[in-house]
Amino acid sequence: MKVTKSKLGVAALAVGGVLAFAVPAGAAVNLQSESPGHGTVKIAKQAQLKANGAATVVTLNVSCPAGWLFTGYVSVTQAVGNITTGGSNRTSEITCTGYTQKVKVPVTASPAPFKVGDAYALGEIQVHSPGYQYFYANTGREIVNVQS
Repeated sequence: MKVTKSKLGVAALAVGGVLAFAVPAGAAVNLQSESPGHGTVKIAKQAQLKANGAATVVTLNVSCPAGWLFTGYVSVTQAVGNITTGGSNRTSEITCTGYTQKVKVPVTASPAPFKVGDAYALGEIQVHSPGYQYFYANTGREIVNVQS
């Protein structure tokens, strides 16, 4: 069977048409699975250095339904000279108010102190309903460590 250029062109258009509809549909499903009704987390742009860089305090802005519970997690990584330093910490379980809550999470540095300047933070919340249905939300962003 001989394949002509016109048959290849028709096949390419058909594959492109299928992908054009499948990719947006997949993205829509992904957005629905990140349902903002169960919880969101954002990291504040600035973090506060403490104890000469032994720690930095990262602020999480958390929203979740009133009466639900959440635990927040933060990790911070920063290039300091020729090494990478970092750390992580979590909050205790906190009751959601239904409004955005600012939660400060201290993160200790290892093997070297954090410095003033750019770092990278990852944040996550684990939210559960009174009936123990669990949901997760996460985010990451560049932050700026500043002197407190």
